[in-house]
Amino acid sequence: MTRLRDQRAITALLVLGAQSAVPALAQQPGPPPGPNVLLLEEVVVNARRREELLQDVPISITVFNQQQLDNENVVNASDLATYTTSLSVNQRFGGENTSFAIRGFTQELRTTASVGTYFAEVVAPRGANAQTSGDGAGPGSFFDLENVQVLKGPQGTLFGRNTTGGAVLITPKRPTDELEGYLEGSAGNYDMYRSQGVINIPAGDRVRLRFGIDQQKRDGFLDNTTDVGPSDFADVDYVAGRASMVIDITDTLSNYTVGTYTDSKTSGQPSTLIDCNTSGGGLLSSFYVPDCQAQLARQRANGQTDFYDMANNVPFAGLKIEQWQVINHTDWEITDDIVLRNIMSYANLETKNAADLFGLDFPQPDGSQRVFAMSGVRPGLTTTNQDSLVEELQIQGSSFDDALTWQGGLYYENSEPKGNSGAQNATQIFCDVGTLNTDNPQDMRCDAQFALSSVSNSIEGVEYDNRAIYSQATYDINDRLSVTGGLRYTWDKTKGTQQGVNYKFDSDGVLEPPEAVPAAPLVKMKQQSDKPTWVTDISYKPTVDVLLYAKYARGYRQGGVNPAGQHPAPGTDDSVRIDIHGPERVDTYEIGAKTSFDGYEGRLPGTFNIAAFYNDFRDQQLQNGIFTTQGAGSTAIVNAGKSRIWGVELEGTVSPTDRLQFSVAYTYLNTEVLELDDVSALIASTGALASALSTSEGEELPYSPKHQAVASARYLAPVPAEYGDVTLGATYVYYSDQLAVSESASPNYYELDSYKLVNFNLNWDGIGGSAFDASLFVTNTFNEKYQVYLAGLWSVTGFESAMTGQPRMYGAGLRYNFR
Repeated sequence: MTRLRDQRAITALLVLGAQSAVPALAQQPGPPPGPNVLLLEEVVVNARRREELLQDVPISITVFNQQQLDNENVVNASDLATYTTSLSVNQRFGGENTSFAIRGFTQELRTTASVGTYFAEVVAPRGANAQTSGDGAGPGSFFDLENVQVLKGPQGTLFGRNTTGGAVLITPKRPTDELEGYLEGSAGNYDMYRSQGVINIPAGDRVRLRFGIDQQKRDGFLDNTTDVGPSDFADVDYVAGRASMVIDITDTLSNYTVGTYTDSKTSGQPSTLIDCNTSGGGLLSSFYVPDCQAQLARQRANGQTDFYDMANNVPFAGLKIEQWQVINHTDWEITDDIVLRNIMSYANLETKNAADLFGLDFPQPDGSQRVFAMSGVRPGLTTTNQDSLVEELQIQGSSFDDALTWQGGLYYENSEPKGNSGAQNATQIFCDVGTLNTDNPQDMRCDAQFALSSVSNSIEGVEYDNRAIYSQATYDINDRLSVTGGLRYTWDKTKGTQQGVNYKFDSDGVLEPPEAVPAAPLVKMKQQSDKPTWVTDISYKPTVDVLLYAKYARGYRQGGVNPAGQHPAPGTDDSVRIDIHGPERVDTYEIGAKTSFDGYEGRLPGTFNIAAFYNDFRDQQLQNGIFTTQGAGSTAIVNAGKSRIWGVELEGTVSPTDRLQFSVAYTYLNTEVLELDDVSALIASTGALASALSTSEGEELPYSPKHQAVASARYLAPVPAEYGDVTLGATYVYYSDQLAVSESASPNYYELDSYKLVNFNLNWDGIGGSAFDASLFVTNTFNEKYQVYLAGLWSVTGFESAMTGQPRMYGAGLRYNFR
């Protein structure tokens, strides 16, 4: 049997064991009445676009199965990052609109993703770039999964979108030939309830169907101390559905289709005001510090000093996400050694987001609010409404008695706006905020604070066009030594449009100019680049249970445009345009070892894996905050950085007994910005009054904790087999201090404090020999209070805001399995 068929035959091993943040639990096969035990199972991954055993792949990977995700109550991308070392997220726009970062490669606002997220081998739909959206794992992504694989380091040879940080692969369960399924309900604190249902239906010998639905609702853990807008924030309210079908058209031709739909409506998660800078010196401190002090004093007087209390001044605050996607795989086994694959996807992502970004409540004597920065949906428009098409043609094969495995392909991706999207943002102005939910400026009730005051109104859109050709091959020189080489060439093009106007008001609330707002000009921008990326590695197995490897990879992230930023005068040369930015690149060097062992007389089996890496990071895309003479805060992206990133990753699992398992994962990450280009002239061309880069020379990269650790234990209780399997688990998570913003921008609040989380779970499977399973879980058991985002405004506005991490969550569930 060929290697290709062997790979398909081991799909049944897609259960988690070695090299995982928390090992899977498996039952000892064999006849009763012998007791059940915990086993380390072999894990199958598709990190190189073909099925391989995890311990045979020269890539640092963390894998979770569905049981582990459920144990840790993982329902969104930020939850996943909590339990994955080297993986972090930026939560500026809330837990449902996060962007992943791996090994310090973060995604700045208005840049493309530094980490690719793939569902069923297709990259996540893009969103608009005015706010972070798309490009990730949204609500409803984490149910009925085979596994989630986190690939660390550049993966731009085989995967569709070039990224510098890595990839997150979400693999849904495919239809099987068994009539089976489950119904599950769970409930918990904050009035949480969740219901799931999955059914798998074989429809004859050649057709298999699978349907699933996941619904969850939970109150927010942030209490709104004002009477404006929702009563709580950071809530959960989504419905997600999935339908898939496999058709064996012939013995050599098969088709797999999966469709998904998600609808999420929440209050969003703004930041919380935490302190006021009374020392003065900030550009706008004299305007905002008195109101900042008044808000905190008012909250103290009202007893609203809980860590989870926050303020809101936007009556129409809320976040809506709606996404649908259809993915189709067609596999044709041309010969026993060659398979032709076609992967196609079409998706739409629509979001609406309105919020006071920094949790301010600055009421004025006339009943208006002093608004610093309010992000709002323009009436009649969406924040994001983007269609994405992906087409990939791939051929895989093996030659020379399976000594050579190879693959190559063509890739095309197009993402473009579906109609108009836009925003209406109030900046540094006195307003009756409720009157801003209109597209007629004459209906707005606003007064100027000073010359910078405005309400900006814009329509904007971005189109992405990405094309690539790639090839990669692995040659087994002998049973122990193999080499791999891969090359990809990518052509990227990004086009953007923006049409906007700043409505200016005088101190009497009169719109300037009084007679009308002049027609806004249409601004067009375009950025394109083409670059090669590659990977080469050598693997050596001194024994069957040890893999040693060394690799070198080039990573690349495309440039882009910034429709929501500042724009130069018409005719400005692209080399000095502030509304476009070029690509960045990284050279990655990595050595590692993956080991499996049986212990003494087979009594202490386990795995131990280690990887050490060094990244040379150039032309880094950095965010530059700008306060403009047109009265608005703005964001520019500039290629200004050179950094180095090195670190070590460890993961290990061991079973001291057949009922007890321990695992640990640890990452040491050392990052430093080595050099920043002088972009002052470029920024000055915008007429900016002030600006600040998101980092400074000699600093660490943001959201890159030096130490991350996840440790877990699982114990299978000695319960008679006829009563079912009772498993107890515990997980410990540690994050060290991490830079959030440049110290120069916020010298008192530039770093997120370290934090520790402890989780427990209990699972009782097959209760009394029945088809019922029960579960209990508690996360953040000791209610650790921690923050996950800082705004970095201390030295400019005189106040600082932060985003709050989840408090203790607990719940219980009951599942009925049928087959």
